[in-house]
Amino acid sequence: MGAMSSIVIRYFGWCAKRAISREKPRVIIVAGSVGKTTTKEAIGVAIGARESGTTVRVAPENYNNELGVPLTIFGKKAPGRSLVSWLIVLIRATSLGFGLGKIGAKTLVLEYATDRPGDIAYLLTIARPDIAVITAIGAEHTEYFHTIDAVQEEELSLLKGLGEDGIAVLNADDVRVMQGAEMSAGKVITFGETVGADVRLERMKQETEGIEVRYVSLAHAVTFHLNGVFGRPPALAVAVSLAVVYYHLDVDLGEVVERLKMQFHGVPGRARLLPGIKQTILMDDSYNSSPLAVMSAVHDLAELPIEERSKRIAALGDMLELGPLSDSAHEELGEAVAKNKVDILVLCGTLAPAVREGAIRAGMDENTIFHFPKSEEAGLFIQHKMKKGDVVLIKGSQGVRMEKISKELMAEPEKAKDLLCRQSAKWI
Repeated sequence: MGAMSSIVIRYFGWCAKRAISREKPRVIIVAGSVGKTTTKEAIGVAIGARESGTTVRVAPENYNNELGVPLTIFGKKAPGRSLVSWLIVLIRATSLGFGLGKIGAKTLVLEYATDRPGDIAYLLTIARPDIAVITAIGAEHTEYFHTIDAVQEEELSLLKGLGEDGIAVLNADDVRVMQGAEMSAGKVITFGETVGADVRLERMKQETEGIEVRYVSLAHAVTFHLNGVFGRPPALAVAVSLAVVYYHLDVDLGEVVERLKMQFHGVPGRARLLPGIKQTILMDDSYNSSPLAVMSAVHDLAELPIEERSKRIAALGDMLELGPLSDSAHEELGEAVAKNKVDILVLCGTLAPAVREGAIRAGMDENTIFHFPKSEEAGLFIQHKMKKGDVVLIKGSQGVRMEKISKELMAEPEKAKDLLCRQSAKWI
């Protein structure tokens, strides 16, 4: 980042902070090692962000850093390389910073990400939460954090931004997250599958077109379907949204459930079910990868119901930015693949040998493991291997570009722009 762009971004942060301080919208912030974007979207749907005339603004895409957060507050998209568009954003920022304009939203649902220690502390100088959500804590960006303990410290620092009237929404299934309960000056609400969670995911049934979920909270119990998604990540994201409306917002539960059923179908590249060629099913989780997230996805692959002669295929790319934890994390991934009914393992990237070693050590036939340096090659290979009724999990870090496999295998590639991640002209 050049000196000039750094100055501009800091100026945007200052203007956003001034606007927040003056207008005092309700601020809901989602942090954690995995599941942030899906959780943010579920909360937005639940509280009416997609309704006509809404006063709720949800951070678009992955607007979760020192530039994305101010842009969300301004209600603007990233300008790209257009100097005119940057000038328009600069005018908007200045207008809000000096009280000449309005944010235009009474509730902001923001996502805070971290690459290095101190990132969340900086974002808190822009906007502090009324409701702080922490999804889970695991190995992420350990190239810079070095240990999971350091990741934990960074993620839990979000709770330092809560006042006495605030609410911390914490994952009861995650010991590291729950250690943050003592840090919250406000009320603590929990979600998860653990008995005793304030909003408990009591049951999740994986189906070929989505998941059936049942949640229990206080005197309430609701059961409904979420179409187009798979696994626990979206189910737990919806649990968070229910926790927010149950315990803080005056929103009718029946209305919330209807919104979730009709409007929440996940986020491109995150736990999405898509029709594949040859009447197959794609589990598109290609946006990014980390040890916690990929283990969950492999387990979900094993649980998806398929016909007796059909195959489960896992197309997995490198998990990047893990630093000293990289080799062991990839070996453990291989072991998990071998233990979770995967028939064919297709690996992409440079870290495949560690995954292969772990899978073979755990009993997987080496003749069912294949490696390709590039995702495009892997996609063509899988296309020839797959048959009617097969299911393909596609997951890897952003740098491996696993969405290219999803595009190669999807039944309607003309819909890629709407259904897959990284389909803008810049990425393509």
